[in-house]
Amino acid sequence: MTDFVLTTAEPKTMLSHLALYGLAAIVEDGGLEDVRLSWTSGMSSRPVLSAPQADPETIGEIVRRHAAQHDTPQSWPSRRISAGEQRALMSPRISVISSSDGWHSLQKRRHDVLDQLMDARALLDLRLVATLGEPSYWRKNPQGQRLQDDGASRLEMQPRNQGSEFVGNRIRPLAAAVAARTAAAVSDGLLGHTVHDEIGKDRPDSRTPTGFAAPGPTDNALAWCALWGISQFPIAQRSTGFATTSGHIGRGTAGYFYVPVWNGRWVTARTRTILASGQLSQYAATGLSPSDLGRTSDDAASRGEVAREWLAHRGVTAVVRFPVHRFGSASAPERRAMLGELLKTGRR
Repeated sequence: MTDFVLTTAEPKTMLSHLALYGLAAIVEDGGLEDVRLSWTSGMSSRPVLSAPQADPETIGEIVRRHAAQHDTPQSWPSRRISAGEQRALMSPRISVISSSDGWHSLQKRRHDVLDQLMDARALLDLRLVATLGEPSYWRKNPQGQRLQDDGASRLEMQPRNQGSEFVGNRIRPLAAAVAARTAAAVSDGLLGHTVHDEIGKDRPDSRTPTGFAAPGPTDNALAWCALWGISQFPIAQRSTGFATTSGHIGRGTAGYFYVPVWNGRWVTARTRTILASGQLSQYAATGLSPSDLGRTSDDAASRGEVAREWLAHRGVTAVVRFPVHRFGSASAPERRAMLGELLKTGRR
């Protein structure tokens, strides 16, 4: 096995975890075999991708090629809701669609994209589209106003200022930036040898992290992988509230994100299984009140101990819980995962 260590990614930042998950998903989808995910031991733990062919040139070229495939006029990120406008068809949160004809057109065009991805057997693309969610035509408040953002993943935190949306304002520009690099430049950014924030112009207040870290220059290859890391967190749509998002507990657009840290090397399928498990969610609620979780009552203490044992038995050493804070205006807030708190399971 060859280890590819994300040396600038530390476990108390949500971006680090998403980058590891997304990188593993991308290189596995790109043909790299025997991919494993792990964390280095010691006080300064770092995420590691391992595979027999995990050398920097191979990793860099797979990630560069993946970005280039999504930087074409035919790719699903390039599809627009209609001709003459910039809004991306596959974004889960977009400005209001007011007419029935608009909704029918949106759904037909989205289904066309899904059919094309199915025909191409583009599993990772389908995973990301599914986990991002979709505008919810089925949700309305008591006044009959449509709550179309309720079908989106809580992990999709692109601020909605001036009509901004996730695919058009993050996926598209990052695809172009990473595709324009050499393979060596991509791997250097992932390894932490360089930090080049093309879309954020290296500004100290760059929003390239898209809520997964504090504003600041973020290497675009690392950010590209982090956004694709969302693909590992399935969601469940609900008729009576926000979509339930794996890796999120608590109230609506606030609450907490949570992820595991573990001993040993995991395959991507095992990672997805643990991320979506009820036990991980239950243990992440340790120490939180029913009010914190948006509930009227809870037996979290008893269930949390059972969940802790279940996780420890599977090699999870800690769960990292990130409070989600809101910044800026009430109408278009910026959501951000703050530094995480480690909840240790007792597994060494």
